Amino acid sequence: MEHPAETPFFRAVDSKSFGASVRSARQERKLTQSGLAELINASRHTIVRLEQGENVSLETAIAAVRALERDIALIPRFSRLDVKQ
Repeated sequence: MEHPAETPFFRAVDSKSFGASVRSARQERKLTQSGLAELINASRHTIVRLEQGENVSLETAIAAVRALERDIALIPRFSRLDVKQ
């Protein structure tokens, strides 16, 4: 799933699109995989796995999202989403 540059939010519907969203957010912040790994006290290999949609702990996934200055929101599938700043 492609995301426009500098997007305020990402939509993830499975582990692969979640990983792609993490990758895009990391790149927007101009962080390397190693840099993100250091921020959350994980290995670069863990970040690679996360970005590829492979299994990592929920704690690690949330830590990565928070380190990227993002939040996770659970939104009903067919609801209309209005993002206000």
